[in-house]
Amino acid sequence: MSSSTTTQIPKWNIKSDYVETCNCDYGCPCNFNGFPTYGFCRALILYHIWSGSYDDTKLDGLDFITAVSWPKAIHEGNGTAQLFVTNKASEEQRQALINIVSGQAKGDGPFALFASTFKYFLEPQFVDIKVNLNGKKSSFSVPGVMDVQTESFTNPVTGEEQDTKIQLPKGFIWKLAEAAKSRIMRITTPNLNFDDSGKNAFYAVVDFKGP
Repeated sequence: MSSSTTTQIPKWNIKSDYVETCNCDYGCPCNFNGFPTYGFCRALILYHIWSGSYDDTKLDGLDFITAVSWPKAIHEGNGTAQLFVTNKASEEQRQALINIVSGQAKGDGPFALFASTFKYFLEPQFVDIKVNLNGKKSSFSVPGVMDVQTESFTNPVTGEEQDTKIQLPKGFIWKLAEAAKSRIMRITTPNLNFDDSGKNAFYAVVDFKGP
């Protein structure tokens, strides 16, 4: 009699605040035609998990950041990714987030889809993540590593804040996002080093789950 072992992928889900900043012009043309404004893509994205789990491991209240860069459009590949997880996460929580973000845990949302576009998935970092969530006026940072602050668009004549949203009914990351801009968006590491302040930003609430 022969026996075979199959590795079952745990069920998982996360519902979180989502703050995205990238190097594209406002609105990010990647959402419309797949090609970035300047021919390449760089982004710093915060997830603040309201509620979530990976098998029996609870993920509520955890913060993580994905720092990503592609030399051309995302779908053309050869990207580099690095995950930054709050140092408040336990060993089980850290491994769960690594499995989700690296695409090993499959599921919907961007993680498994983007995983196929990365040439390098750098060693995850467990760090002090500082977060201030306030919709389009949110901020997050890792002291000495990265700093992000977003802000609303304002009417140049009246100074009134613009209520600008983008709706993508078939969007795989978000369906509805508040469009904003970055006041500060920079990272300094040996492998990822860029400053794309003053470019595109989004705030949304996202909900992803595994198989």
